[in-house]
Amino acid sequence: MKLALVVIIITLTWLAPFAASAEIRREGEWPSDDPSVSLELEQTPRSEALKQLAKAAGWSIVVDSPSRDLIDVRVQDQPASRVLEILLSDRAYRVSREGSLLHVRLEPAPAVAPPEPAEPPAAAAATAAAPTPPAPILSAAPPPAAPTGKRGDDRIVTGGRTRVEAGEVVRDLVIMGGRAEVLGHVTGDLSIMGGSATLRPGARVDGDATVLGGTLSIEDDASIAGNVAVLGGKVDRKDGSDVGKISTSALTRASSEGKGLLAGISRALSRTALLFVFGAVLLALATRRMEDMEKEVAARPMRTFALGVVGLLLAAIAVLVLTVSIVGIPLAAVGAIAAVVATYVGIAAVLGTLGGALIHHKTDNAYAHLAVGCAAYLLLSSLPWIGGLVTLLVVVSGFGAIIATRGAGFYRKRVERGPYRTAGT
Repeated sequence: MKLALVVIIITLTWLAPFAASAEIRREGEWPSDDPSVSLELEQTPRSEALKQLAKAAGWSIVVDSPSRDLIDVRVQDQPASRVLEILLSDRAYRVSREGSLLHVRLEPAPAVAPPEPAEPPAAAAATAAAPTPPAPILSAAPPPAAPTGKRGDDRIVTGGRTRVEAGEVVRDLVIMGGRAEVLGHVTGDLSIMGGSATLRPGARVDGDATVLGGTLSIEDDASIAGNVAVLGGKVDRKDGSDVGKISTSALTRASSEGKGLLAGISRALSRTALLFVFGAVLLALATRRMEDMEKEVAARPMRTFALGVVGLLLAAIAVLVLTVSIVGIPLAAVGAIAAVVATYVGIAAVLGTLGGALIHHKTDNAYAHLAVGCAAYLLLSSLPWIGGLVTLLVVVSGFGAIIATRGAGFYRKRVERGPYRTAGT
């Protein structure tokens, strides 16, 4: 029992300096009407948490050498001063206040006298009579250097989904026809082309954000340090988010307000941009199949168009037949969706062929061919009288390209074999 008491006393004596070090000394006038704040932060440096608290409480704050260890904060309608004390509980701080301006700085470390060497009894007796000089005061140790933050790696999403977790760091984030959910830190730029991105609470983007024919959602407590540029897209921003300047093109503003001709042009630009992004994704993921379809369209354009007419008629009849029975309705829905997706794949091949016919003598880059084909289609489809005819030709030819290449090569032609035939002859 005595041994246990001795252990407890020694433990409390050892912990006493640490308990005393985590104290806050207030200076200045602190009003009694303390505002209530609500914060929700995950894996956030303590210095950043202090800034978020000051923003929520309406303070201006200056912090000298704060701790940068990562903490989680979830408080709801709590006094701001009490939350400040909790955030500064890792060391001893002095907080001076003048109105709404707070200055947080570390308390100097207490003076520590060096241990005196042991003396023989005779010397100790002689020294006891003489006055002892005051012990030298040691200066406070400088605070530890803050760790340098990493920049992370680039992440490109083409037609898929990605998630930047809380505490994860990436550099540039590019979404091409895909979806992204960001809870962590993007140290570079955010680019959205025909896709969508959502910045959850606590997400941060240090650079700029660009939205081209896509959607960007910015929730409360998410921040973008740079500017946001929008062309043919949409930005949904919550009031509690921290975003720089949002600039939209005249065409985008006209589209959102529904103003006549400019609205139509903006919608056409958005559709063409989405079509280019879709075709670029196909070129990146299925290069050989796209080349096969483009060769088929270029070699036999009339046959491709004829197959498209027949194929669309048969597809429409098949859908009508399937919708007669309850069992066939789901099959008809799946078939209709597959036909639409296949048509868009064929359209991308047709536009790539069109662009290649126009600039093949300049470059062999398939992406450049697709871009020129999309631009030509945008121009021709916008012309009065013939715009609808151009769209019909492109759509029918695209569906025909899928049929002519047997589903872009997914279904290979069977080779007949007989007594005098070998495979492939």
